[in-house]
Amino acid sequence: MLTQLRQKIILSLAFAALVYLALTLYGDAPKLAEAFLHWDWRWLPIALLAVLLNYGMRFVRWHFYLHVVGIENIPLRSSFLIFLSGFSLTMVPGKLGELLKSVLLKSHYDIAISYSASIVAAERLTDVMAVTFLAALGVSVFPVGIPALALVLVALLAAVALMQSRALAEGIINLLKRLPVVGRFAHLAKNMYESAYLLLRWRPLAVACTLAVLAWFGECLALFLILVGFGLPATPAVLLRATFIYASASLFGAVTLTPGGLGTTEGSMTSLIQWLIGASATVAAGATLLVRVCTLWFAIVLGGIALFVFGRVEGETDWRAAATKKETLPAS
Repeated sequence: MLTQLRQKIILSLAFAALVYLALTLYGDAPKLAEAFLHWDWRWLPIALLAVLLNYGMRFVRWHFYLHVVGIENIPLRSSFLIFLSGFSLTMVPGKLGELLKSVLLKSHYDIAISYSASIVAAERLTDVMAVTFLAALGVSVFPVGIPALALVLVALLAAVALMQSRALAEGIINLLKRLPVVGRFAHLAKNMYESAYLLLRWRPLAVACTLAVLAWFGECLALFLILVGFGLPATPAVLLRATFIYASASLFGAVTLTPGGLGTTEGSMTSLIQWLIGASATVAAGATLLVRVCTLWFAIVLGGIALFVFGRVEGETDWRAAATKKETLPAS
């Protein structure tokens, strides 16, 4: 299994290299290098702070969700490291890497993966809701994609309504039990539903969506700051367009299920920057490359560090607990 995972990550990294090579060629490599030389690098730490706002708000939602489903024995530091560790496998296709959080909860706190996995699913659901809301804000400036956005919102609300209809959901689970192959996994579906039902009640959902909107606005703000660094005016109109561009490109990337939204996110973001802001291909490609370094790759690095630290910290805790237990055993 580890070999397959390693192969998937290597293939994803190779695909990423091809995407960024194509983007560099599209932006005209010599002009792109010159644009980076003249970019105002003082905006970089501010853009990274905006991205950290995203991670901070999403961590608050993660820890809030743990308490909603009754998982209250996770220390704050461990919860934070587990949350960040989920970013380390972003390059695994289909967002499956974030299930690492459930694996860590199982291995260190004996919490069933089928129970905590619904938290990961609820995170993705509220992320899509938040990003759709932010994209909808941009529609007020440039009316494009209204039917698609409305369709996504209706589908999401229908999913939430289904989860809140216990009779209907349990009827579907009971139907699954009678199927030849799928029936063996019906108990897992039941376990996931019980926690999902708690997570998607209207009050927790409202709190989670509010945190998600604040979180993803942080990354939209990062794109705005990067564009300002390229010389665009720091006006509300540019901020609104940047919000629409980043949110829409993120939605396109999520739909494709490629690792980290690779290819689709970069292509749509570059095109939208040119189309809606009137930037050159060089500036559009440069802004896309910079914002992806600040968001996608910054997250992967942080996730890798967090996973390493968590392994060391929890390893020491387990060793001390075992040593203490051994010392307290009665002599034979």
